Amino acid sequence: MFNQVTIIGTGLLGGSLARDLKALSLAQRVVGVCRSDETAKTALSQGIVDAVLPLHEAIVAADLIVLATPMQAMGSILKQMEGRLPKQAIVTDVGSVKTDLYQAIKLQVPSMLAQFVLAHPIAGGENSGVEASKLGLFKNKHVIITETDEVSQAAVAKVTQMWEKVGAMVLAMSLQEHDAVFAKTSHLPHVIAFSLVNFLSHQSDRERLFDLAAAGFYDFTRIASSNAEMWRDICITNRAEVLKALDGFSAQIEAIRDNVASADQAAILEYFGSAKQARDAGLLKRAEALALARDTKE
Repeated sequence: MFNQVTIIGTGLLGGSLARDLKALSLAQRVVGVCRSDETAKTALSQGIVDAVLPLHEAIVAADLIVLATPMQAMGSILKQMEGRLPKQAIVTDVGSVKTDLYQAIKLQVPSMLAQFVLAHPIAGGENSGVEASKLGLFKNKHVIITETDEVSQAAVAKVTQMWEKVGAMVLAMSLQEHDAVFAKTSHLPHVIAFSLVNFLSHQSDRERLFDLAAAGFYDFTRIASSNAEMWRDICITNRAEVLKALDGFSAQIEAIRDNVASADQAAILEYFGSAKQARDAGLLKRAEALALARDTKE
């Protein structure tokens, strides 16, 4: 499918994609660009990539370049790639924020827009780094492609095909819809989890609180173990939508606080009951969609 894929950032997502590309023979050569020598050694020793090279050398012969770094690192990478990008190369990313990245490309390297397919695999976890990468991470996971007016449809088709070959389900969204949806369903939950852990950790009896916390607390706050740099970048680059989501959530907290303060048992019961009903319905729909996707592939 590809002669050479260059992956800039071989952490959880970049490393997992590299593993899949090699295991499924979707690339003759996979080249990594790593931030640290330790990551480079691990990526090479585990056979995740075939070579690790500096950025300017890694992109020369690439026909696909994947940006898999924290969001705010992508701007400097784009500048370094300017004027060195092969004409035949497709560029894509795995970032969680799309509008800010699109604007950065348009401002800094507008000539790259025709080659750049903005993509976001909805996969990952609280662990990060090359050690957390694994085969099959993207199987039955959604990948969102946010098409732009400038991008080549041939490039979109090629990137879509790649994600489908590693088992993902590809959906199209606008830049704006993507950032609004994931501010509510991903970015906000992470901020809440970080905030809850920080709330407990600032209490005078924090050690006892963490010792006595049950499984529910650790289930709820699992994502607070996520990479802090990555989530800082997401909050900054999608701050308008994250702020809207935080304001909406704050209103919900105020509503349930008022119900508790007034001991309104009926209102509390309705509040909790409607949340359970909505979550259960969402889980059922999700399970049905996954079953349909498996049946379609078979």
